Amino acid sequence: MRQPEPLDAIDELRLFLDFAVPLYGADIAYRLRQWGHSREQAKNWLRGEAERAGGSLGENGDALQFSDGRPRSGRAQNRVVRTASELARGVAAAALLAQLEGKSGVTAFGGFYGVTARTTDTARVQTGEDGGADVPAPGSCPVRKPAM
Repeated sequence: MRQPEPLDAIDELRLFLDFAVPLYGADIAYRLRQWGHSREQAKNWLRGEAERAGGSLGENGDALQFSDGRPRSGRAQNRVVRTASELARGVAAAALLAQLEGKSGVTAFGGFYGVTARTTDTARVQTGEDGGADVPAPGSCPVRKPAM
């Protein structure tokens, strides 16, 4: 019996993002609620996270896209892992930022990451103040929209 051909680099990246973005989104939303940032502070912080991810992708995106399929170790492996992690965190931050700006989420690498139509409840980052930022409640952080 032959082994199936491995996924190409882009399919592997999409699979990783489908798994990692909701986890990072939940972590970021939790941290924002704990920090008690105002809406504007939350937007600025999320914007910075998304920009850092874009910079990392610009510097190291070739490591994610072009691979000969051989296992990596040491510096090469760390570069790929760090870049993929920063990318997932940036997509999650961008999805949360879009939600703060009244949109449902973002599309990245062919997948939609954000709040689906059925999850609309939100929790306040900072309760008791009018300037608090709304972030998705636990369980409604950026998720990939299922294919129709």
